[in-house]
Amino acid sequence: MAFITLLLSGAAFAEDNCYLTAIANNVSTPLLQGVASDIRLEKGVNKFELVCNLSQSGVFTFTRPALKSFSWQQDGVSKTPLKTNQIAVLMEQGSFNAQLIVTVTNNYTPRFTWLNTQQFIGRVQLYNLIFGVFYGLCATLIFYVLIIGYGIKDAIFKQYGAYLFCIASFIFLQEGQPYLFAQNQFSEFIRNLYSLSIGLTVLSATWFMCAILELPQYWPKVSKFLKIAALCVLTLCLQKVALDLPAIADITSAITGYLSLLIVMSIFILSAVQAKQGVNEAGLVFIALSCVFISMTFRILLTEYSPFIQRYGFVIAFTLESLLLAIAVAKRIQRLSYAKKQAERHANYDPLCHIHNRRGWSLKANDLLTQHAQQGGILCFLYIDLDRFKVINDSYGHDVGDKVLSKVAQLINNHMRSEDAVGRLGGDEFVAMALFTSKDKINQRVATLEQKLNALSLEHQGNTIAIYASVGQINYSEAPKNLDEVLKAGDEAMYQKKSLRNAQAKQTYTRENA
Repeated sequence: MAFITLLLSGAAFAEDNCYLTAIANNVSTPLLQGVASDIRLEKGVNKFELVCNLSQSGVFTFTRPALKSFSWQQDGVSKTPLKTNQIAVLMEQGSFNAQLIVTVTNNYTPRFTWLNTQQFIGRVQLYNLIFGVFYGLCATLIFYVLIIGYGIKDAIFKQYGAYLFCIASFIFLQEGQPYLFAQNQFSEFIRNLYSLSIGLTVLSATWFMCAILELPQYWPKVSKFLKIAALCVLTLCLQKVALDLPAIADITSAITGYLSLLIVMSIFILSAVQAKQGVNEAGLVFIALSCVFISMTFRILLTEYSPFIQRYGFVIAFTLESLLLAIAVAKRIQRLSYAKKQAERHANYDPLCHIHNRRGWSLKANDLLTQHAQQGGILCFLYIDLDRFKVINDSYGHDVGDKVLSKVAQLINNHMRSEDAVGRLGGDEFVAMALFTSKDKINQRVATLEQKLNALSLEHQGNTIAIYASVGQINYSEAPKNLDEVLKAGDEAMYQKKSLRNAQAKQTYTRENA
């Protein structure tokens, strides 16, 4: 007898099955294990009867983007859903009937699905892994952009960080993950946050895409229109949250959806145009948006092609988009960093002599002053002025004068050390500052430099042009007050040296012609 009972029970559970019947129209739909249904819920209250015959326990699940409330009655007892991001109710082994009441704020497809318990656990683990990677990536990229871009004054880095935060928040809310931590009484608050996240995501994405595609420079009117449209989307979302007017909720949702679609399509087309025109990073933006469009195609049109892509394609697409946009932002950082360095170089270097100009030399000289004040030693300052340089310019022309200046600058720079500050103040005036440990090293180096400068010459059209220079020297054992004091003292020392050289030259000339 027991053997017969066992056979009968085995036959009874040979094929697991579930049927969902809509009470309103008495239409029954079979639910295949692990396959999401395409049953569409109408705005308001939807009542169903679920009849199942299971050989082992399972879980009934569906998504909750537009869900307002849900109840499961079985044998006169209400069942509490499991604490997951989706609605999930544990189903016992055997045959049972359950009454489901689903109240929704607007029309949507909840994708009713049932799985055996092991399948459900496996899917939850995979789900947690994929979304954990996504949120971790978003957090990493946000910190990366904010930290790396901190030194570069470009609003695009903050805009990218804001976009990442908004898209991560949008997916977090859309997937119902706040319900892992919050109770059902917070449902309305979470729905409002979700509506707000839609507007903020559209706004932040539009602002960021316009900036990285350089639309304000190339397409100012189009850029302005897209930003105004994004502000309209945000305003509609705020209206939905603040006023909650059921009479116009459908109209508001439709306008929001169409406006968002218009913005996305416009940016997608513009990214292709900008990429063709060779605009920086536009190609990466186009590829990133293509990933999102492909995922949306599977999500909306090819719903039965792949359950995995249908379930996770959207978040995988946004992950790829975030990575590609991060590469685009990194390239922009690299490009702007290079441009900044080049700008600093042009601002601090003398293009004729290839040494520091007055501004660049002052920056490096101030660093040496600070180092001297902290570490001690002897600070040597040289003020170098060419003798009879005006005669060379007047006799041979400014081109030859420029060659003289360049040759003098090269000699001074080669004679000094890499850590020393060498620059041209303007005209034929050069300066050098160095920090030494002893005075003997200073005197030897300065004497050699002065000797080389006054032995310098330039060949021009068969003529040898002699180059002479006066070198004013000031040494500091104690730290000077500031750089102006050093320059003033060096200038006086140079003129004293020049006066002495002129006097010696005059005496020599008098003796030779006496």
